[in-house]
Amino acid sequence: MKMKRFFSLILAGALLLGILSACSPAPPPPPTGTAEPPQPGAAPTGSLVVAVAAEPPTTVPARHSQTAAIPLSFLTHERLVEQHYYTLEPIGQLAREWRALSDVLFEFTLHEGITFNNGDELTAYDVVSSFYWVRQYPASAMVHMSAQSIELVDRYTFRLYTGVPEASLMFDLTSHGNSIFPRNLTDAGHDFHADPVGSGAYTLAEWRSGDFLRFEAAANHWNAERAPRIQEINWRIIPEGSSRVIAYEVGEVDFILDVPLSDVPRLQADPNTYVFMQPSPVMNFWNLNHNAPQFQNRYARKAIFMAIDQEELVEGAYDGIGVPTRASLPMVFAGASYEGVVPFDPAGAKALLAEHNIDPASLAFEVLVRFEADRRASEIMQARLSDIGIPLTITMVESAFLVDATANGTFEAAHNNWNAAWIISYMRNQFFHTNGFVNRNQLRNPEISEIIAQGMATVDSDARAAIFEEASRMINEYVVWVPIKMQTTVRAFNSNLVVPEMSGMTTILNLHSAFWTE
Repeated sequence: MKMKRFFSLILAGALLLGILSACSPAPPPPPTGTAEPPQPGAAPTGSLVVAVAAEPPTTVPARHSQTAAIPLSFLTHERLVEQHYYTLEPIGQLAREWRALSDVLFEFTLHEGITFNNGDELTAYDVVSSFYWVRQYPASAMVHMSAQSIELVDRYTFRLYTGVPEASLMFDLTSHGNSIFPRNLTDAGHDFHADPVGSGAYTLAEWRSGDFLRFEAAANHWNAERAPRIQEINWRIIPEGSSRVIAYEVGEVDFILDVPLSDVPRLQADPNTYVFMQPSPVMNFWNLNHNAPQFQNRYARKAIFMAIDQEELVEGAYDGIGVPTRASLPMVFAGASYEGVVPFDPAGAKALLAEHNIDPASLAFEVLVRFEADRRASEIMQARLSDIGIPLTITMVESAFLVDATANGTFEAAHNNWNAAWIISYMRNQFFHTNGFVNRNQLRNPEISEIIAQGMATVDSDARAAIFEEASRMINEYVVWVPIKMQTTVRAFNSNLVVPEMSGMTTILNLHSAFWTE
């Protein structure tokens, strides 16, 4: 295998890798050689074709929360801060520096000379406008909970006010939902879906729905150190997994973003292919709609969970790639707890239903799935639930449909995942309900929400972890959802391609830094 590339092969520090490495597939060995990247200011060259499973619902970062589409959003738009691909810590992007004026007030200063891809200068006026403009979209509203207001100081300086101490502010600002848009265009009602305008390294040149999106390198990107190295990136939509692999093998595709796990050994055996595998804090699970009558009874949810064998799912549906888990939160995070976790016990599930006079047939429900591997997992779960008398219907849907259904509550159960590098994102987006924000389980539990709110307002990390441990225990016992596994991120691509900035975090894929060696 050619090793003309360099990578970060550590996830989020020794803690995460140490916990997961014992039971996850080992990441690839460090490269034996490196390739020097093009010099800053060098003209971008060549093209790159990326195969993905799902078409993005929109090109407007603020209007979607689809994990696979986030790297695409990073091509065209930028945020105040981004997550470092190696440490996952927030680092400056549009913001040159920031400082805390108090526990609730933070001052940011932008780089000067930033331009949008239409030539307009990006200033603090655009940041203030974007702060309020993106709040109209539910996909972005959640990552604005940590900041209450924004104050303009001068052309390149502004202040964010959180109201109460907020532990998640800087991580929230790394979200694609906090991308910055030109004020004159938002004021004019510009259609950013048809004509996305950001300050990113690429611009959208063409979108043929159901087929591909084509991006071209932005001329004279404001940051020469982060300017694109490849002239054109094509985002090809190939829903069927084996078709993505075939397209790669015949040379139509250079990079597979969504690798079918059953094809990993085949790709690893190819000397011209580099397979990137890394443990991830991303969790796969079944969202359960607590408004659906089948899931309003905690004992019904508990019986369903008791009938499911996570180890069987990982082996049978995911080819052994991933870490089975029954904990409701990723155990790699401080504040996650295994206390109160429901065991695998099919006989006990039957007895529990009988004890509480619950007719298994009355719990019949539908689960939405969007990927083949998830469908196979749901089929295994279908058989297990049938053993205790619960009928399950599996419905394959497009990613955009599943995202909308879980956001709007128009579903019963959904095979989903959540991609985040900190526990607050899990707590807030899946289990917290207050101030009009609705989690994807439609959970209404004031006691759980109150404890989560306390944790989010606690800046001290040890004290926050203790609060979240209590919330985690309650979530386990309440059986809010059905956890399945911790994900392993897998990418496969041509070995002549260098992709310096990838991570086990599935959203961190900075393709503007990629380049060809031959």
